[in-house]
Amino acid sequence: MPTRSRPAPPLALPLLVVATALAGCASTVLVAPNDATFARSQRRLESTAAGIQSLNAPTADRTLFLQAEAFYQYRFAPPPRGGLSYLGELGAAVTDFPALQSFAGSLDLVELRLRSSDAAIQLWETLLVRQPKTVLRPLTLYRLGWAYPSSDVLGLPRDTGKQAFDALIAENPGAPLAALARDAEAVPMKRKGTAAAWSAFPGLGQYYVGEYGSGTVRVGVALASLAAVIVPAYVGYQRRADLTWQRDWPLLVASIGGLVLLSFDYTASYEDAMRGVVQWNERAEAAFQDAHPDAP
Repeated sequence: MPTRSRPAPPLALPLLVVATALAGCASTVLVAPNDATFARSQRRLESTAAGIQSLNAPTADRTLFLQAEAFYQYRFAPPPRGGLSYLGELGAAVTDFPALQSFAGSLDLVELRLRSSDAAIQLWETLLVRQPKTVLRPLTLYRLGWAYPSSDVLGLPRDTGKQAFDALIAENPGAPLAALARDAEAVPMKRKGTAAAWSAFPGLGQYYVGEYGSGTVRVGVALASLAAVIVPAYVGYQRRADLTWQRDWPLLVASIGGLVLLSFDYTASYEDAMRGVVQWNERAEAAFQDAHPDAP
């Protein structure tokens, strides 16, 4: 007998309908004409393309490198996270309805930026494996040194950007890129893996990336949520001999509400911490470029 899919919870469908209707009123997701971050990344991409052309690299190597470069330079000023995505996450936490979680993610274009470094690393490492002696190797290692901190993908050839910088320095100790790599190693970068570990408790990941106000709010929400779970459980345990549904149902409601709020707070805090890592690293790299005008 064929299996039947689980029907959507009654509360999930109204939430999805409301969110979809509101999404129709949302502003455009296209890059704004006056986006300075996007303009800067476009200028850098054009400069890199011109530099690659002058190296006379084989067409296949040049194409693969620039494909990765385009992913890496995919930067724009991220818009504030939409309330609709939070509504979708809250609905998913309440109903355990996966479609709402998917809908919430689809409203956040910034998610593309969080993964663009992963795509760039994959392509650059592929270039180095296919063409280990390519004339683009020093520049590729230099780019990998900057890109790795913003990635949390398992199975890549390196664990940290420092390994790429060290390889560049060892292979080309007297080259200008090696000197830049030495300076780059001193730049304080954030890592997604570390942010994920801190985010085991909501809000601590925000402290890690320097967002102290947001972190304090999230820690407060988490503590209040835990209190909403623990206090009714303790009261219920104390009354265990004479608990009745008619009198003590608020204890159950408070505990469930606390669990839902804690789940929502954890998910939102984790995702925002990952965004914070990427933005911190982009700011750090931009400051390095301003201090080193000759950096590619």
